[in-house]
Amino acid sequence: MFKIKELFDVFADACVRDEAGNLVFLSLYGRDTVIQQLYAAFYLKATEGGFDQIHLVDDAGRQHPVFLGQADRLTKISGRFPRANLFGNLVHTWIFDPVVARPDMVNRAAWLLAEDDGSDAVKTALDARVWEAYRQLSPVPLLDHWQAPVVESTGHTCITSMAQTPYPPLGRVSACRVTIGEHFAPMVSRLVRDGTLTLEG
Repeated sequence: MFKIKELFDVFADACVRDEAGNLVFLSLYGRDTVIQQLYAAFYLKATEGGFDQIHLVDDAGRQHPVFLGQADRLTKISGRFPRANLFGNLVHTWIFDPVVARPDMVNRAAWLLAEDDGSDAVKTALDARVWEAYRQLSPVPLLDHWQAPVVESTGHTCITSMAQTPYPPLGRVSACRVTIGEHFAPMVSRLVRDGTLTLEG
């Protein structure tokens, strides 16, 4: 669990940031009033006691910055623990950019998050979701048996693993972004023309 430097009694178990360190997803635990205080501070100016960034502090004392950017793009979902628990009035809150819940069809981009326990099963499941995102975002139809050649040919420009950025995911979470750019349809057409992609698998 990570402590939040700017506010006592709030803990994070997972955080995803984009390449610039901007908040994409944050999973928090704390008392309801403190969580509400933190969320409200996202919308205030620094001169009014608000935050433009927070820092997650790990067990070794290292601080990991999380930039908030435009807070009005964020949404929040909370679930309350039963009152009869050891920690009192505790809530679990997710603060996230809605793009992690549904693809951005205008910009043809999708975020894929998964709990990461280090197993091969997680990677396999994430690979399947990457292809699903390809099919959702693609301006041209894609057949299932095209997955391997299409991803191999376009993955370096379409898939961004957040683990390979200056701001990798924190906690037990993996994240990647799929972006289908203008180059994609011409690339698929070329693969069809050269016989790499065929109608029959």
